[in-house]
Amino acid sequence: MGLKKNLLSYKKNLSLGFLAISLLSCSTLGQWWYDRLDVYLANYFFKYADFSNKQKSYIRSVTKDYLEWNSTSEIPKYRSLIIKIRDLDETTATKDIRSIFKEGEDLFEASNNFFTPHMVKFCKTITDKQVEEVNLFFQKRIERWTESLKESKDQSQEESITESSQRLAKFLGVKLDDKQLKTIRDLAKEIKEEDTSSIERQDTWNKELITILRKRDSENYNFLLSDHLNSLLDSEQRGNREAVYHEIIATTIASLNEAQRKKFKKRLNVFVSSLDKIIKNHN
Repeated sequence: MGLKKNLLSYKKNLSLGFLAISLLSCSTLGQWWYDRLDVYLANYFFKYADFSNKQKSYIRSVTKDYLEWNSTSEIPKYRSLIIKIRDLDETTATKDIRSIFKEGEDLFEASNNFFTPHMVKFCKTITDKQVEEVNLFFQKRIERWTESLKESKDQSQEESITESSQRLAKFLGVKLDDKQLKTIRDLAKEIKEEDTSSIERQDTWNKELITILRKRDSENYNFLLSDHLNSLLDSEQRGNREAVYHEIIATTIASLNEAQRKKFKKRLNVFVSSLDKIIKNHN
């Protein structure tokens, strides 16, 4: 639900994607999933290190407060965003998708802002041993990502983007035809290579975070950590990737035929209905 999938790292260019996954998960599994969101978040965070019972209690209280805030303040905004996506038609242009992405990023950032002061306070309580455990967690994750990237090297960028687009469309009730897939493939070729990979940037950010945590008794710790937790929101190097993604989405939605659009709207209406039930149950 517009959450940090990773409470210690942010990626602005993933914000709408994560928001979409959260919305779709919430809409698909509905009230059962949403009512356990605080538990899911707390358990995910517990993977970083061996935290004490007191620390775990604090984390649980924060995620519980987050669920309460999210249900009253944010869920109606997610519903509004889904309706905007549902109502996109054959006139859809890149600027429309750009606007939706911006709204999604704003929702994602609102959740970031909720957690940041709690993270700063919590990290003051961690021990040197726990800092090194977090560091080891980061290192192992970077290794997994690097290995995964190596395994996918045989697939071209345009093939990867086309397959991902096809899977997302299918989840939204739409089977893309050959012409639509070719258009996506051709547009994907326009993406320019970036100077550094997202994995390299994440690794650098992780190391800088660990440096700050090792100096958590310093006078300017609060500022340094708050600033760093938000830094990836602004520093992501995207090249023209995001602009091409916007064009792919806009072009695909505008090209939907009558049958495809009908299924698309039907699927999005299911999500809206599920969110309506959540709003009703939390009021």
